[in-house]
Amino acid sequence: MNISVVTPYFEEKGEWIRQAHESVRAQTRPARHILVCDGSEPVKIPGFEGAHVVLRRNYQDYGNTPRLIGCYHAIATGADAIAFLDADNWYYPDHLRSLVGFAAANDMDAVASARMLHRLDGSPMIKCPTVDGVNFIDTNCLLVLKRAFHLLIAWVTQGQNVAAEIDQHLWRVMRAAGAGMAFTDQPTVAYRTRHRVHYNQAGEPAPPDAIQRADPRGDRYR
Repeated sequence: MNISVVTPYFEEKGEWIRQAHESVRAQTRPARHILVCDGSEPVKIPGFEGAHVVLRRNYQDYGNTPRLIGCYHAIATGADAIAFLDADNWYYPDHLRSLVGFAAANDMDAVASARMLHRLDGSPMIKCPTVDGVNFIDTNCLLVLKRAFHLLIAWVTQGQNVAAEIDQHLWRVMRAAGAGMAFTDQPTVAYRTRHRVHYNQAGEPAPPDAIQRADPRGDRYR
């Protein structure tokens, strides 16, 4: 099975993007990494393996248009499954293997994992109590199989006013279309959080510059 991982980015720290890329390269189930630069200065990664799509403008939709462009590239180059990873996060080594194995064993069209919340310095805090596969999923945790590729157009079918929450829209669209979907509840994604609510959930002080946001998922892409 050919797996592609799509990562859009805009002005993220180079070291964070490099960590994301290394986590894809370190997967126990090999995958091809597709970086999509959303109009900022392209990052340079020594020894980069994969594809780097550089867009000449910033689409200002939380990475949704670059994600879809990355999906098109993945499909055109023979992907059987597409996963997603934001530039400030990373995978644990067994993330893709566990999702692909679960999808194959249960004949699923899409599967998502849980996530672990990490501090800005990369150290782990707690398993995220909000991403549960029922009320919320996280783009970083999602893997979509070929039978559901046509539904990925949902990345860009909603207006700018809901662009920050489009992952939930995509999940609903797929469910309404009858796609077989599942949630593993295994925290195999490291989510580097800037959000005060996550530090509150962990029972520890938030960084001085933490983002105050009512939605406990946090935004996916700035």
